[in-house]
Amino acid sequence: MKWVLALLTVFGVFGFSWAVPMPKNHEGFFDPSLLRIEEEKYLGKQIADVEFTDEQGNTHRLLDYIKGHPTALILGYYTCDSACPLIIKNAIEASKNIGKDFRGIVLSFDKEDTLRDLQEFKKKLGIPSSSRWTFGIMKEEDIKRLSGSLGYRFFYSRQDRVFVHPNVIMFIDPEGKVSRYLYGISPKETDFRIALAEAETFRITKNTIVDIAFMVCYKYDPNTGKYGLNPVVLFAIAGFGLGGFTLAYAIIKRTKEVQP
Repeated sequence: MKWVLALLTVFGVFGFSWAVPMPKNHEGFFDPSLLRIEEEKYLGKQIADVEFTDEQGNTHRLLDYIKGHPTALILGYYTCDSACPLIIKNAIEASKNIGKDFRGIVLSFDKEDTLRDLQEFKKKLGIPSSSRWTFGIMKEEDIKRLSGSLGYRFFYSRQDRVFVHPNVIMFIDPEGKVSRYLYGISPKETDFRIALAEAETFRITKNTIVDIAFMVCYKYDPNTGKYGLNPVVLFAIAGFGLGGFTLAYAIIKRTKEVQP
């Protein structure tokens, strides 16, 4: 049972639920479909305005903290030694070259996590204090309110002493509404950039022109939870290319015909 839960944690519900069918109503087995986020219910919805405490011991209201900024939010726990370090480290890496002013926030859903756990977690991953990402802990009531408003569910196995949870980065717009769920433990910079641009709701700045170009060329695929090349754009580019080639060929042929 322990290895099943560990794999679920590492690969996430979307990558593993189909591979290991879990019997329902059977003691000792876990149904991974319980972790599936019903996106249609939460996209565009306001997240809960909870309190969190950062590593310096300062308390913040979440909506005040992200107000005016597109935000990438990760829920995890600081005693995790499998998926959480991977998704957090990779998210920080994917966002390091993004010039826009955004908020990156990691909050623990483990009510037992302390500021010491947070600090040890950052130290273990080698995350400097100057990182653009803010780490924090919450009280149990706030954990329930925030996770509930995001449709994010997690379960604790006392026998195996691990949490089972979705591996997902949640993007929040500057008004505090959910704009995108990006799944997996290895987000790409392109995916991260597009998701932030979507969260920014087309507030055009010199740093977002390139991002909007990415948004035109890429399309979100709800089946994979990632972005892929937009086939409409690909066909349009192919069409323009073929048209340009045909025009050039016609001009060259015409030039040769009129030459003596």
